[in-house]
Amino acid sequence: MTIWLLIAFSAMTAFAFRALPFAFKNSTALTQTQGSFYRFISYSAQAMLGVIIYDTAFNKRDALTLIQQFETLDALKLLLLVGTFLAVVKTRKILPAFFASLFIYVAAFVYLNG
Repeated sequence: MTIWLLIAFSAMTAFAFRALPFAFKNSTALTQTQGSFYRFISYSAQAMLGVIIYDTAFNKRDALTLIQQFETLDALKLLLLVGTFLAVVKTRKILPAFFASLFIYVAAFVYLNG
């Protein structure tokens, strides 16, 4: 598979998942929040967000490299990601959980790096 074919496939699938809800806006498939079509579209968006967060937090390292080069700061990142997720689920507010985790991370980063 060439790089251009991979880029084209990625662009088409990313566009499809964003445009698909508009194509079915009057359909009962999107009004049923417990339906499989609605859940599929929601989960695919959340999975894309998860990939972006993982790449940003761990410098695009794969799992094997992450385990081999695991540091204290990586453990803190994992704990903060899980903690932020649980705080958002419990409070249903994203920004306070994000800023609290950001403050903890910056304080730990400054402390560990002098």
